[in-house]
Amino acid sequence: MANIEPAGRPEVAVFYFPSWHADPRNDRWKHPGFTEWELVQAARPRFAGHRQPLVPEWGYVDESDPDMLARTTRVAAEHGVDAFLFDWYWYEDADFLNGALDRGYLARPDQPVRFALHWANHDWTDVFPAKVGEEPTLLAPAKVTPDEFVALSNHLLERYLSHPRYWRVAGGAYFSWHQFGLFVDWMGGWAQVREVLADFRARARRVGVGELHLTCVGGVSLTDGDGERLREAGVDSFTPYNWLHVLPLDQGLSVPYAQWRERAQRSWQTEPAQLSVPYAPNVTMGWDSTARVDQADELVVSTWPRLPVVVDNTAEQFGAAVQDAVRLARDSGAPYLTVNAWNEWTEGSYLEPEVTTGYAYLHALRAATSATGER
Repeated sequence: MANIEPAGRPEVAVFYFPSWHADPRNDRWKHPGFTEWELVQAARPRFAGHRQPLVPEWGYVDESDPDMLARTTRVAAEHGVDAFLFDWYWYEDADFLNGALDRGYLARPDQPVRFALHWANHDWTDVFPAKVGEEPTLLAPAKVTPDEFVALSNHLLERYLSHPRYWRVAGGAYFSWHQFGLFVDWMGGWAQVREVLADFRARARRVGVGELHLTCVGGVSLTDGDGERLREAGVDSFTPYNWLHVLPLDQGLSVPYAQWRERAQRSWQTEPAQLSVPYAPNVTMGWDSTARVDQADELVVSTWPRLPVVVDNTAEQFGAAVQDAVRLARDSGAPYLTVNAWNEWTEGSYLEPEVTTGYAYLHALRAATSATGER
C-alpha cells in the first residue's frame, strides 16, 4: 500500500456528480434526453425562506460537451481544486453516466484538474422524483460477483487509471467505494476482500499502473469494528462522502448549517480513533434533496431523499470549515481532504456558481486553502 507522507497542504479532492448529460439508459428508463436538470427546474419552496428553485449561473449545460468541461476544470483549478472524484457507476456490465468523463473531460489532454473514480456501488432506483407512499422502482442492481469485479477493474485499469491525468495519492492511483460494506458482502467476507484487493493491486502493477491508493468512503459500521479491519483488508484511507450521517432528523424541515458543521467536526474527533487507516476529513457545502421528492407531495422528514434542508450555509461558514479541515488533515498526516460537492444540484451541495450566490463558495474555498499552507 502507498505511503502517507504529504508535503505542504493536503490536496483538495471534490466529488463530481455526472447527471447533467443524456445517457442511453436514462433515455430508456425515463424519456429521451432526460437529465436531472428537469428536477432542478421543477423544484419549489417547501417552507418560508426556502431557496428553490436553484438556478445555475452557467445555465442548464450539457456537461459532456468538452468546452463546458474545460470551463469547469479551469475555474476549479483557479479556486484551489486539485482533483475531481467522478461518481462512477457500473450496471449491466457497463459504465453509466460516463459521458461527462469520457466525452467531456478526456477529450482534452491538458486538463488543469486531475481526475479519479469514486465507485458509487449502490443500486440505481427511480427517485426522479421519489413519490410519497411508493417504493422507488429498482432500475439497475449494483451487485457484482468476484469474477465480475475482475472484469470491471480490468476495464478501470485500461480505460482510466492508466491515464496520465489520473490522480495519485502518495504515489498510488486513487480509487474509492461508496458502500464498502456491500462490497465486502458481495465478495464473500473480509478475508475474501483481502484476496480480491491484493489481486487488484497485482494486476495494476502488471499493466503498468503501478501502486493503488484504495479508499473506503462509507457503508461500514465503525462502532462495530469494521474500521479496524480496513488496513488488513487492503484499504489505504477513509473519507466520508458528505456530512449526511450526522444530519439530525428530529428538528423539522430545516437544520442550521452551524449546528450541522459542529456535529461533523465532533465526528472528526471520534471517527479516526475507530479506524486502522488515515482519516481524510470531508467538508460539505450544503444539503437540500427536496428536488428529488415529487413536488406535489408534502415533505415529511423520513428517509433519503425526504430529509431536512440545511439553511444558512453561508460561504463564510463553508470557508471556515474548509480551513479547519485543512488543519486537521495536515496535523494528522492525511494527504488530502474531500469536499462535497462540485455539482450535486438535486442534493443542494454545489460549488459551481449559482445566480444568487455567484462564485462565493469557490472564493471561500480558494481563500481557505491559500490561508493554511501552500501545495
